[in-house]
Amino acid sequence: MTFITLQVGQCGNQLGNCFFNTISDIANQKANVENCNFLEETNYRFFSESEKGEKIYARAVLIDTEPKVIREISTTSKNAAWYYQPNRIINIQQLGAGNNWAMGYYAHGPSMKDNTLDVIRQEAEKCDYLQGFLHFASVAGGTGSGFGSYLSEVINDEFPSVSSASITVWPFQRGEVSVQAYNATLSLASLQKSADAVFVFENDWLLKLCQHKMGLKSSSLYDLNTVAIQQLANLLLPINSFYGVTPQFSDILEHLVPHPQFKLVGLRSVPQEPMSSLPFSAYAWPSLLRSLRRMVLYNTAVDEVYGRCNSVAPTTQKPHVSLSNLLILRGPESHLADPEHLHKPTLPYASWAPPPLRIKMWTHPSPFLPYDKTAVLANNGQMSVECADVAVAKAWKLFNYKAYFHHYVACGLSEEEFKSAVIDVEQIIASYNSLRT
Repeated sequence: MTFITLQVGQCGNQLGNCFFNTISDIANQKANVENCNFLEETNYRFFSESEKGEKIYARAVLIDTEPKVIREISTTSKNAAWYYQPNRIINIQQLGAGNNWAMGYYAHGPSMKDNTLDVIRQEAEKCDYLQGFLHFASVAGGTGSGFGSYLSEVINDEFPSVSSASITVWPFQRGEVSVQAYNATLSLASLQKSADAVFVFENDWLLKLCQHKMGLKSSSLYDLNTVAIQQLANLLLPINSFYGVTPQFSDILEHLVPHPQFKLVGLRSVPQEPMSSLPFSAYAWPSLLRSLRRMVLYNTAVDEVYGRCNSVAPTTQKPHVSLSNLLILRGPESHLADPEHLHKPTLPYASWAPPPLRIKMWTHPSPFLPYDKTAVLANNGQMSVECADVAVAKAWKLFNYKAYFHHYVACGLSEEEFKSAVIDVEQIIASYNSLRT
């Protein structure tokens, strides 16, 4: 089983670089009788042998409309245990996308399509069994949101039998760019139709997790990316089911996205503490699962019942409803953990979701990096819809004042297309809200 990552825009490339560094750290752990197959499979999923038999290279395609970030990460990787192939880098523009979704989608999209597809096909042909595409991008700027949306649609058309997931970074609610609400709304409307799942990482939550739990008071974007990537890697690394079968990427998506109208997936993980505290800590599976349960009930990314972000909508009195959960446990005796600790008392689920859909647990005895035990919960429910609700409300308010919208019209976006995107996102929100009834 192999993956191809598509790193689009500044954020997407930085996030993808962090992803491969994390996977490389895991794959290069000291091998023993118990973990040698795990390390070999991890390496094979994300890296490939170079023709010269030297360092392995990442199964990745790097795309941007500015050269700076790609130049930085491709140079840095030369000093690592892996590298990016130069012929997998696409950077044919020099002026960026002006934080404009329409420029990325309508201008750069068609002009970069053929070159991008050629490179992706070359990488796909080297895969014995291509399981899926991972799209790394932010929805705040222009290249990641606009060209990222365009590329997701193209991949869906060109590789209809291959699963794809959008790894989406949601901007700070207080604002990174003035038009991020436009970009996020247009991106989500597009990704809802083309991606098989949309994994949402909210910068507000990542920052809060770094500062309040990881002890990183002066958190950088690299710190935020590291936290997000560790959660994602924990989900995508080799795992075991109770039937002795290694689940495929399609199995993950099939469980998490049982209906095409519900594609938003959020990740929550424990333990959460500074690295310096790990030698003095000990965890039991029941306590880790109860921590995850609190995080689902109170829709928080930190293991605190009061740990909400002030920049999002206020907490409702009713707990958030889930559609499906996938629980990943890594560490000694993980197969003996009882998932009922996540349920007691019972978590609220959609009335029409059958019991097998509500929770599935997969485990692996190999620890994750320095942690003796880790638990990651992938949740499809109302956890990730609030950020979309805030974005579409801001986008509609901007549109009513026609603020900045002429820049989008100049690149080919019509008012009707924007209104259609707003309706699509509002329908997503309404669908998730209906889980409560």
